[in-house]
Amino acid sequence: MKKTKQNNLQLVISLKKGDESVFKVIYDTNIKALTAFINSYTKNQPETKDIVQDAFIKLWTARNALDENKSIVNFLYTTAYNGFIDKYRKNKREQTMLDGWLYKRLVLWANEDEDVKLRKIILVKIAIEKLPPKCKEIFILSKFEQLKYSEIANKLDISIKTVENQMGKAFSIIRKEVKEKNILNLFLCFMKKSFATN
Repeated sequence: MKKTKQNNLQLVISLKKGDESVFKVIYDTNIKALTAFINSYTKNQPETKDIVQDAFIKLWTARNALDENKSIVNFLYTTAYNGFIDKYRKNKREQTMLDGWLYKRLVLWANEDEDVKLRKIILVKIAIEKLPPKCKEIFILSKFEQLKYSEIANKLDISIKTVENQMGKAFSIIRKEVKEKNILNLFLCFMKKSFATN
């Protein structure tokens, strides 16, 4: 136990000095076990990879604030687990909000004039066509082919974070083009067939 504490102390001191070789040793020593630990919760390799990588990045960026008496391994596991919890809560919260929002909007949509519906659908379709190629591809895979972010990441050989960034960019561009608040997500529910026949 004493030797372990001494080793941890030396590692923390070296990290605080910015020793990248020590950081690499920590990474190589813990990456497999930490990945297996987080994957036991996510059951999703790309998502696991992002969470674990973020934990190591936080270790490096927070190295000057590390407590020399506390375990680096515990820091990594705690940070990674908290990352998983944050992502899980965010996904659940967004889904709950979307479900309630969609129900209310669907009632309004059902009673809306057909010409108004068509005009709004056309506006959104035109906006989608204006997206940058990669951004458009990711958006279509997500919203029209109903692929999960992890599936898109695997299909295109990119990270989930890249998919998230491109989807955020797509929504931002489309909303600016359409210029009508809160209509995009609702119309995406109805546009799959319409878009496919374009």
